Amino acid sequence: MEPLNRIILFIDKIIAVIGKTGAWAIIPLMLIMVFEVVTRRMLNHPTVWTFETSTQLYGFHFMILAAYTLQVGRHISVDIIVERFSKRTRAILDIVLYLVFFFPFIIVLLVESTAFAQESWKILETSFSVFAPPIYPIKTVIPITALLLLLQGICLFYRKILFVVRGVEI
Repeated sequence: MEPLNRIILFIDKIIAVIGKTGAWAIIPLMLIMVFEVVTRRMLNHPTVWTFETSTQLYGFHFMILAAYTLQVGRHISVDIIVERFSKRTRAILDIVLYLVFFFPFIIVLLVESTAFAQESWKILETSFSVFAPPIYPIKTVIPITALLLLLQGICLFYRKILFVVRGVEI
């Protein structure tokens, strides 16, 4: 197997592990939400920390699974016209769309979110609520997500090029 293919498969494995591990964030999120519903509705004693914590956990869950979702092909797409094309034509179209839309967007997201997270860490940013948890850790997940999406996009892009040029799938 070519060294580049091994790197692609290694990146795929890392993203799959991160995605499958990050999916477990739904459990504490669910428990916090159940706790909030019980305390708010049954005990008439809502808490501030549950809103802040659930918001950050949901953000983490949503973002950390983005690259894995791309890997397994579960992002939203409109395939009404594209599904009629041959597999090779779809691969060529994907290559063009990755170059025109995906990579420019992800690179801008990575650059801007890195600056955003760095600024948040510099001032040790906290929420404006009474609970005031730190929000710089969750803001750090944004550039991590962008980096993982970029890596997964490179993997998919490489696979499409390999298929178009050699007719090989890895």
